[in-house]
This record gives sequence, structure tokens and C-alpha cells, in this order.
Amino acid sequence: MNRRSQRANTPLSEGEKTSTTSAPAHLEAEVALYRHALEEAREDFQAFAYSVSHDLRAPLRAIEGFSKILLEDCAEELSEEPRKFLQHIITNSQQLSSQIDDLLKFYRAGKNAPTKISLSADGICREALVSLDGQLGKNVSIVQHELPTIMADPLQLREIFAQLLSNALKFTSKVPNPKIEIGAKIEPIATTFYVRDNGVGFEKRPDLKLFQVFQKFHSPAEFPGNGIGLAIVRRYVEAHGGCISADSEPGKGSIYCFALPHDNRRLTEVPCCEALGAD
Repeated sequence: MNRRSQRANTPLSEGEKTSTTSAPAHLEAEVALYRHALEEAREDFQAFAYSVSHDLRAPLRAIEGFSKILLEDCAEELSEEPRKFLQHIITNSQQLSSQIDDLLKFYRAGKNAPTKISLSADGICREALVSLDGQLGKNVSIVQHELPTIMADPLQLREIFAQLLSNALKFTSKVPNPKIEIGAKIEPIATTFYVRDNGVGFEKRPDLKLFQVFQKFHSPAEFPGNGIGLAIVRRYVEAHGGCISADSEPGKGSIYCFALPHDNRRLTEVPCCEALGAD
């Protein structure tokens, strides 16, 4: 018998047993420590974001309000250049105020866990469309295929559809015959929804973090927006244990797909958008 065989057949000493059994406990303790630190960092960031957003509102309102008063009451005494400066102050104050509102919305999106109930995704999507009535142009063609009944939070699912549809309406606003298509595919473990449009599209780049805060793929002058809507969608989808992805090509439109699991599992990938949106 060689030394390796002898060692394999030799009973472990008490010290070796303790070392072997304590390794998993040590790893679990480290994981718990990192998880706690991560949770604390997340809570600190959310508190900071809320505080900054909330505390900035009052001075912004004052800047905008006094600028308007000055522009209205002293318009005849001011030359053209000072009036332009005041109008710039008002416009930028309004833009920053809009960003703060969206930042607060993003903060609230990650605050509450979804309350899942059995609901008609078809009805929720129609409600989202009604809420966007002001954005709907006369020549927009919207095709909504039948959507299934699923377990989801109605308010959060409505916001998911509203943000994706608002996004599609914005980026189809400059094409001749805008078309938006909404559909779903039931898979064994999840239901995948898609919102497809024939808008301007965008170029997919490795550095483009599409679902992060303040990410934009067109200039504000071309398509106004704060770059928070898709980040809110990602938060709500992930809160349901789902995931989201997108596919696009300049001049050929975009398709956004999000998958929601049928149970409490967490999904790590969404089916191919191109296959789901194929005609």
C-alpha cells in the first residue's frame, strides 16, 4: 500500500474534522457580512438620493418663480439679452425639476416589494395606453395582441407598460407611418412580453448601459427626456424576479422584451427579442 492509500484510509483527527466542518460556516458568515454591507450601502444611497431630490425642490421653485416675476414685471426695462438669460434660467430650472421628479420616481420604484395578484395583462396594458392618450398621434397604429393572465403587481405592471409604450411613442414620433406592436409568449417557466416599434432605433454599443439611470441614446434636442424611464422599468421587472432586454437598429425600430416568472424563481436571461418580434 502506498502513502496516498494509507492517508486515504487513515481516520481524520479532531483538529482536521473541526477545520473541515468550519469551512462552510466561515464562508456563510462572510457572505452574510457582505450581504449586510451591500444592503446598508443600498439604503444609504436611497436615503441620499431622496434627501437630495427633496431638498433641491424648494430652491429650484424659488429660482424659477423669481425669474418669471422679473421677466414679467421688468420686461420693458430689460434689453433682449437679459430677457434671454432669464428665459434660459427658467427653462433649465424646469428641466432640473423634471429630473428630480423622475429621480424620486426611480427611488420609489425600488422601495416597495410587488404585491402579486392574478390579473389580466391585457387589461393592464389597455389602461396604460389610456393614460398615454395625450401622446397618441392620429396616425399611430397600435396593434395589441391578446395578453395572458399572470401573477403580478397591477400598479407596477401598468408602469412597466406605460414607460415602454411612452418610449415607443416618442421614438416613432418622427417616422411617416408609426406602428407599435405589443404581444406575449408563454414559456414553461415564464411569460415574455414585448413592445416593438418602427421608430428611429439606436445603435447598440458595448458601453451603452440601456437600463441604467440617465442613459440616453439620442440628444435631448432631438428627443427630450431624462433617461430614467427604462431604469424604472428594470427595477419593477427585477422586483418580480424577471429580466429585460432590448434589440434595435438605426432606422429600423426597436423591440423591448421582459420576462416574468410563473413562480418565485429569479430569471437571469430573457428570450431573443428578434424571435419574439418577428412578423
